[in-house]
Amino acid sequence: MKPIALLTALLLGGIATAPLMAQGSPLPPPGKIEHIKGNLYKIFGGGGNTLVFVQKDGVVLIDTKMPGNGEAILEQVRAVTDKPVTTIINSHGHPDHIGSTDYIREKFPNVRVIAHENAKRSIEANPMYKPAVYPGVTYADRMTVGQGDDRIELYYFGPAHTDGDALLVFPAVKTMFYGDVMAWDMAPLIDPGTGGTVIGLPDALEKAASTIKDIDIVVEGHGAVNNWQNFLRFTAFNRALLKAAQEAYARGDVPGAAIAALQKNPSFAPLLDTNIKPGLEYGNTPLARAHMNVNVAFQQLSGEPVTTNFGAPLPETEKHKASDPQATAAPARPAGN
Repeated sequence: MKPIALLTALLLGGIATAPLMAQGSPLPPPGKIEHIKGNLYKIFGGGGNTLVFVQKDGVVLIDTKMPGNGEAILEQVRAVTDKPVTTIINSHGHPDHIGSTDYIREKFPNVRVIAHENAKRSIEANPMYKPAVYPGVTYADRMTVGQGDDRIELYYFGPAHTDGDALLVFPAVKTMFYGDVMAWDMAPLIDPGTGGTVIGLPDALEKAASTIKDIDIVVEGHGAVNNWQNFLRFTAFNRALLKAAQEAYARGDVPGAAIAALQKNPSFAPLLDTNIKPGLEYGNTPLARAHMNVNVAFQQLSGEPVTTNFGAPLPETEKHKASDPQATAAPARPAGN
């Protein structure tokens, strides 16, 4: 997809483009399918990670990237199996995760599409989406897809990145996927337009950490394959970020004071790194993402509309001080790019 087309699609979807495009750089295209464990695979690029789970009678796809990536996804699926796609599971309702569902549905008309009930509502309320991407099956708190080694457990632990984030567990391979709640191992982008919240995020993570058992591998919504210990660190970090933001807000301090408090904990250093991660050249740094979420917390704590979740600086109001604009500014692209 050309940069201008991507920009238009994201604007129509109500998703601000700053985190997905920095100075015109587009999303990286889908790459080759990567083996995770057992019958579970991952396809990076073209939007969020697409997971491919090969069951006895067919293939389950988790997320379908931006529009225009359907054939690229199916080409990679065919590299590991000739079984048909029988199920698509939406991790949430953003266009970089559900955009090619209609194409895959054309190729496999009997495929069922599953999402959390809140995600279904947000998808159907968004005029950019065609009915062919609408989920046909929903769940509220928990759902099971398949049996035995084919089993996938779906959970919902409350609003976080959106208010419809599905957490998936693949018990046979001890693997978990939480979509964009954990992506790039950095503070997640928050979409208040679909119920996302910095204040509720730690609650959802802690419920997941206390409920889900026997997990070794954590696949992120974008980017890497991680592990359970780093998920626990990520959970602790987001609780600490909220606490530091609440304390800085209560003191009448600047938002950056909350980041300074987080930087005192050496275990959080990877989540406050200042380098762009490979494959995320269109985005921002972990440190900038943490600053964004502190700014969002200040606006949510003050009852203001959230305007800072995609990097805009926090303006000074009667309720709080302003943030440093450079703390969330898009990084400069290397010369020649």
